[in-house]
Amino acid sequence: MIVASLDPTSQAWAFGEVVGYMTAAALGIGVLWWLTRAWRKQSTPPGSDPVHAARGKRKRTWFIAGVSVFIAAVASVKAFASYDPEPRAFEAVAADGTAEYPVIILPELFDRFRLLKGEDAARAEDEVLAGRTLPHSIRTGYYDQDADGSYDLFVMVNSADWDPKVAESKATKSISQEFRNLFAGAKARDVTRFDPGRHGGGLACGHVTGPDGDQTLCAWSDAANLVGVRHVYETDLAAAARTTLALRDAAST
Repeated sequence: MIVASLDPTSQAWAFGEVVGYMTAAALGIGVLWWLTRAWRKQSTPPGSDPVHAARGKRKRTWFIAGVSVFIAAVASVKAFASYDPEPRAFEAVAADGTAEYPVIILPELFDRFRLLKGEDAARAEDEVLAGRTLPHSIRTGYYDQDADGSYDLFVMVNSADWDPKVAESKATKSISQEFRNLFAGAKARDVTRFDPGRHGGGLACGHVTGPDGDQTLCAWSDAANLVGVRHVYETDLAAAARTTLALRDAAST
């Protein structure tokens, strides 16, 4: 849980790496000056030329100063190259580079799927939750693919539109961190990122264990929403990603 809470894509993490490089360089320079202090301050032998001895001390000091500058320069280059934080989730943009804040409205129909309603939806919810309760901020939907009244997709929508905590989370976490937390909580395996399509943000899928074997859990994230889609019978990640993307396109307004 502690590892999952760390965000190696965050600005704080990237800044910490910079501080780490520069601290190591400072410690190295300090050790270098301490170890060479006797060499730099060699005493003048009796009968030697004081001017020549002083010149030798300056040369040794300038040599160590040059090495110190080199160490600092290398550390600075490494620190600059390592500083590449991922944007926060709320900064996600569409594929054309424009800012987007899509509202999620689950469609009644998309692709080959129909949104369950009434008794069918209630029965699906009882089967999925089995007496458990989801947080009030999560809105759900159940889709039937083959018109038999049972669900083939289970959709969970978290949105900043109605939950301030989602907005707060997206202001501090990257999409990668959102996915790490979501898929770690679901104990997903083989998690793979896919092209998120025209709405940008992120799309990922992974295998999870269901009551009757493997299932697929997909998720998409944008500036305002984090949506999970459990595919009950689909185990091919690429196929599940395509279905999830079709749902996303149909649900985003």
